[in-house]
This record gives sequence, structure tokens and C-alpha cells, in this order.
Amino acid sequence: MRSVVLVRYSEIAVKGRATRSRMESLLRSNLEEALRSQGVGYGGIVVDEGRIIILDAGPDAARAAARVFGVKSTSPAVEVRFNSLEDIVESGAAYFCSRVRGRKFRVRARRAGVHDFTSKDVERLLGARLLESCGASGVDLTNPEYSAYVEVRRDRAYFYDEIIEGPGGLPLGSEGKVLLLFSGGFDSTASAWLIMKRGAPVDLLLYDYGHPTFRRTAVKAAKILAESWAYGYDMKLVVADFRRVVERLASVKPEYRVLVARRVRLLYAHKVAGELGADALATGDSIGQVASQTLANMKLIEGSLELPVLRPVIAFDKDEVVALTRRIGTYDVNASQIEVCGLGSPATPRADPEVFERELRKLSDYESLITHKVFALKEGSVEEIISSIEHWLLRDER
Repeated sequence: MRSVVLVRYSEIAVKGRATRSRMESLLRSNLEEALRSQGVGYGGIVVDEGRIIILDAGPDAARAAARVFGVKSTSPAVEVRFNSLEDIVESGAAYFCSRVRGRKFRVRARRAGVHDFTSKDVERLLGARLLESCGASGVDLTNPEYSAYVEVRRDRAYFYDEIIEGPGGLPLGSEGKVLLLFSGGFDSTASAWLIMKRGAPVDLLLYDYGHPTFRRTAVKAAKILAESWAYGYDMKLVVADFRRVVERLASVKPEYRVLVARRVRLLYAHKVAGELGADALATGDSIGQVASQTLANMKLIEGSLELPVLRPVIAFDKDEVVALTRRIGTYDVNASQIEVCGLGSPATPRADPEVFERELRKLSDYESLITHKVFALKEGSVEEIISSIEHWLLRDER
């Protein structure tokens, strides 16, 4: 018996032949990076008609692969060659016998290829053998204590009992790049993850207001996204010095400051996106979550930008977003992020377009007020990246 990991995908399978082949190749490459970056040994990766098989690998490889976008699920398994159904039953009994002892169990089988037996034949005969010879307490098809899984592919059978959920979606790199306005909070973190799930690499744009705690928390959240999920892309953090804009916003009517600030951030993000070759912008907006995120205000803020503005969590409520960050592994960091807007009054929920445009003109020279620098998130520790940012901000201030 050879130890392997079965890697399943779903959405890729419905693509046309050329697209499917390209995505399978990309997924394989991203799996290799995930295994390498987590220090997991393996003997090779094989693409096999709807499955990717990691050879000579175990549970560590299965867990690492389950963090790769495009992967539906993984299972540590053993692979055996067979010549007949009887061979499968013998090998399956050897593998599962000690595992079903004293437990109610079921057998679930599936096949790929042409055989002179069915999946039901495998389930029936292997189940009977386990019940008769292995001391199982019984069979329960609906609520078993143990599930024995068999997958038959041509002349090989795979036995396993664990299914680890992956993120699903498409392989990272199969779509164009997105620049996301990032704060390190729940909404922007969840948005970055959801965009990557659709195959689009994400770079993060952080507007720095000069608050060390805010900066540190944002970098921590960004590092988790980059190192734990962005396999297949070297995610970048773009830090923009927003302090001079905040000073100038004092001249804007209080109820319009947040709206003008958000518009300026989008306008400057559009410029940065052009430099990075991004095909879209993204934010963590959710309809009606705060006054600046009413539909009317979002329309004003977005204006007539050339690039589309994606809003992955626009229909999520806060509980759904928070639950997703637990899945991502950033909940504790996101929960510690602080609000540093520093613009005084909350936004008016129904801004007057004419007043908004008049107030916005007070910052028509916004590009001269903002500078930015790009940092590689996979290079250096959190402390090293923060130190580099702080040194740059100090020079920028001078």
C-alpha cells in the first residue's frame, strides 16, 4: 500500500478541454508551492481525470493542499493495485478492519473507468467482509460511527476515512489581478480571500494615518493572507501615506469628510492599480453597514472610474463576514483592529451630489498629497515589514 493524498476539485471539471488543462496545470503548480512553503515532503504530483494525486504523502500534505484555492477537498489515502473485485475486498479489509472494530460503519465507493463490477458491488462485498471478520458492531448507512471510503480508478483502488474541506473556487492566477483597499479589519480581509477564491491574485492597498497599532494589525492580517492562502502569487502590500490628506480634510464640511476621503482613496487606488497592472479595484463595502455605504453614497464615491470596483461582501451581514474570518484564520487579528478615521463626524447617509462635488474640489490636488511604497509580504517577518514601513514613513515625513 502506497500513501497518497487525493485532491478533489469541482468547478474546474466543467470547463472546456483547453481551459481545464490550463487550470489543472496551474492548480498543480500552486499545490507544489503550498507543500514546499510548509516544508511538507512528497514524491510527486499526478493529474488523473478529475483528481490530482500527491504521491508518497500523508496527513500533513492533505492539510496543506486544503488551503489551495481551486481545491474542493483532500483525503489522506492508501493506493493499491488490483486485478479483480476480490483484490479490492482483500486490501480494503486489511486497511479498514482495525478501524471498524466495535463501531457501526458504512462503506461508500465510487469508480472511474471501465470495470466488470459496480460501486454498489464494492460497498456490498467489502461491507459484508468487514461485518463478518472485523468485529464491527453493525452497519448504519445514515448515521454511522465510521465511514470507510473506496475510490476505484482503472487498476488502482484508494482507501481513506477522512475528507478535509478546501476553499473551492478556481486556482489562483487563473484570473486578472485585483487591487483591494485594505484595513486589516473583518470586511477587507474577507473580501481579499473571496476574490482569491475566484482565481484572481490580490494586492493590498493600505492607507496609513500614522497610527502604529492600526499599521501593525493590518500587516499581521495581510501576512496571514499572503503566507497561508496566496499560493501561486507573491502578494504585495502597498502602503500609501494619507496623513497630509487627513490634515486637508479639515476644510471639508464635517458630514462630507468621510465621503470625500473615500473618493480620494478610490481615485488614488486607480492610479496605483495602473502601476501594478491590476484589472479591477475592490473594497470591503456592505450595503447599509455604515452611512457611507448606502447605495446612493457608494454611487457618489465610485463616480465614473474606468476600472470596475468589486465588493465581494456587499450582501453579507456582519455575522457572516466574521464567520468567514474564522475560516480564514484571521479572526483574532481582525477583532483587534482599531478605527483611526480621525475625520470627526460620521457621513451623511444621503449626500447631495452637488455639495459632494464642491467639497471634493477642495482636494483636487490629492495626488501631490499622497506617496506610496510597495512591500513584498512573503519577504521578511511582520516586524521586518513594519520596520521598513516606519522607516519609509519617517523619510516621507521629512
